Amino acid sequence: MYIIGTAGHVDHGKSSLVKALTGIDPDRLQEEKDRELTIDLGYAWLDLPDHKSVSIVDVPGHEKFINNMLAGVGSIDMALVVIAADESVMPQTREHIAILELLKINIGAIAITKIDLVEKDIVDLVKEDIKETIKGSFLQNASMITVSTKTGEGLNDLKAIINENLSNIVTPRDIEQPRLSIDRTFSMDGFGTIVTGNLRDGPFVVGQQVEIVNSGKRSRIRGLQTHGSKVDEAIPGTRVAVNLSGITADDIDRGNVLAPVGILSPTNAFDIHLKVLEDIPNNLKHNMFVNVHLGTAQQVGKLRLLNCDVAEPGEKVWAQIKLDAGFVTRKNDYCIIRSNQVTLGGGIVVEPHATRHKRNDAGTIATLNLKRNGSAEDLILLSTDKPNPVQINSIVRETHLSETDINESLVEMIKSETIVRIEFNRAIYYQSFAKWNDRVANIENDLSKYHKMFPGKLGIPKNELVKTLNLSPKTADIVLNTVSKSEEIIVENDYIRLSGHTPKLSKKAESEAELFLSMLKEKKCSPSTNSVPSTEITEYLTTTGKIIRINDQLFYEANTYEIMLSEFVGFLKKHEQINISQVKELFNISRKYALAFAEHMDQKQISKRMGDIRILTTVKREVQ
Repeated sequence: MYIIGTAGHVDHGKSSLVKALTGIDPDRLQEEKDRELTIDLGYAWLDLPDHKSVSIVDVPGHEKFINNMLAGVGSIDMALVVIAADESVMPQTREHIAILELLKINIGAIAITKIDLVEKDIVDLVKEDIKETIKGSFLQNASMITVSTKTGEGLNDLKAIINENLSNIVTPRDIEQPRLSIDRTFSMDGFGTIVTGNLRDGPFVVGQQVEIVNSGKRSRIRGLQTHGSKVDEAIPGTRVAVNLSGITADDIDRGNVLAPVGILSPTNAFDIHLKVLEDIPNNLKHNMFVNVHLGTAQQVGKLRLLNCDVAEPGEKVWAQIKLDAGFVTRKNDYCIIRSNQVTLGGGIVVEPHATRHKRNDAGTIATLNLKRNGSAEDLILLSTDKPNPVQINSIVRETHLSETDINESLVEMIKSETIVRIEFNRAIYYQSFAKWNDRVANIENDLSKYHKMFPGKLGIPKNELVKTLNLSPKTADIVLNTVSKSEEIIVENDYIRLSGHTPKLSKKAESEAELFLSMLKEKKCSPSTNSVPSTEITEYLTTTGKIIRINDQLFYEANTYEIMLSEFVGFLKKHEQINISQVKELFNISRKYALAFAEHMDQKQISKRMGDIRILTTVKREVQ
């Protein structure tokens, strides 16, 4: 399935030619019919021997409607440039060809129309004029077919050329990430909201959950049509009408993008490699405002030149487009910039979600060049060379490669230790080997420093290390779960340590520890809470299993604690419930100790508080 777009000056017969080829009048508006002037985009289709149901987008040729023209040719596969024999090449002919060139449309044909109005020698002169105009462009070797929509002359030859050209086009990409740049939205009785556009990058299916990416409003695909026929699945490279449920036409504008939920997000800045047209009246300046056209969308943006202060006619430069409102774009899209009704240039999107760059920086330009020209492996490595591991959908989004192609490359990159594969909670993450090694080295370095500062502690508390490394809770879980599988780093009881580390107290601290332990053994169930030693000592005794922490002030010697635990559970098994007074009597302790021990049992989920009593957590009963 392929899409053809017309191009050419006003009143050169584009719409008449489309109607002659397809039998469908692309001028759908009454105003267009009354004025005999195409104002907005029109649509038609025709069957060809090798390509059934080829879509045609008919664009307006008047300079006042160039915005509509740009909305129509953003994702076409082939251009049909129309030039009238009685006028030859005109201003919009040149501008349209320049736009197609900037959009990297590389397949085209030229139809010389209205040949019934002029003599043959005039047609020959027009051909020479056209050859001069298209020299050096993608149309330089394009076929020129003379046609008349009134007599039908040349129409079959034109269809044959179109058929041949389309056979040379690579099948539209399917990276299983569909999107529809909306060029029309309306309501229809009995159906509701309908949007139309050129489908790219993947299929749509009936019943699919989708969203208007620009606004985040969600919907479901109620029905699909291509060329007037209902389909259950629409494939990329097709003009599609989508019937949406749960959303009104007033909620959608031309330029919005329809996509499955969560695969795309709006951006306020994107980086482009910009080609400046050679015949513009003035140089492009840093921070100038321009009209930005991408897909079917347009808005005013600021042009930030990244490797120069002024871009002269014909130059290729790196730039960033800064926007007030979010555009929706993907890597390798093409955009056009205009100002004061003049097309200035256009470029390929290299980074859809750009951050502010330091200008005239060699590192920034090197990275942008790699993003533009790098191999699949280069792009995958760049997308995983991040502080945090990423999942495959993030790599797809950044590289614009299909998931299948990425997985094939990842197999070899993991084998060569270029990429690290991380499995956590049944999800797979990837990170460049260099970034992963840096992370592990940082953890080992932090642990080594901590062990030297606090030799008596088992290790650094997990939350403290996470804060030091500036990790999100999710990333911390992924990283620490993975490093704990190695033999170098141990994670246990919310402490992290190097495998070679054994807690050891200084002689002074060891004496304090022995004294504290002796006191706990002597006082049994009612130890002093006013002579608790340093945190280093209590942590050492706790992690070595010699004492049990009840709260910040209360600790029990391990054997004493085991006896109390056994008696507490035994009492509950026999009597089913216990209150604080009974805890006091059971251990011959004051209310302070009884409350602390009971609350500790609750925290350990051994008991469960129900009003004034506690029961075993395995017992279910109602409070009387």
